[in-house]
Amino acid sequence: QNFVAMKKYRTRFPMARIKKIMQSDEEVGKIASGTPILISKCLELFMKDIIENTTQITAEKNSQTMSSSHLKQCIKATDRFDFLSDIVERAPDVEPPTESKRGRPR
Repeated sequence: QNFVAMKKYRTRFPMARIKKIMQSDEEVGKIASGTPILISKCLELFMKDIIENTTQITAEKNSQTMSSSHLKQCIKATDRFDFLSDIVERAPDVEPPTESKRGRPR
């Protein structure tokens, strides 16, 4: 018997959605079953990378909440994210850290 054992992969992104996005391009024909799995893994690694870089910027600004302005600064400061520059152009810039108004003074 000639068969391929299909291993069930746990992906963090929905395979059907990835396949639908890929097929929305008229130039894309059939898609091999492993392709959406690979795309999902690439998305996961990309998200991990951009979030880690943005987290570092957030910490440098002494902020506890990651914001779109931190993400914008990350994209502008990192060459490999340059392709996202147009998308974040309208996001607010990072404000300088200010004294927290919460809680009592120490």
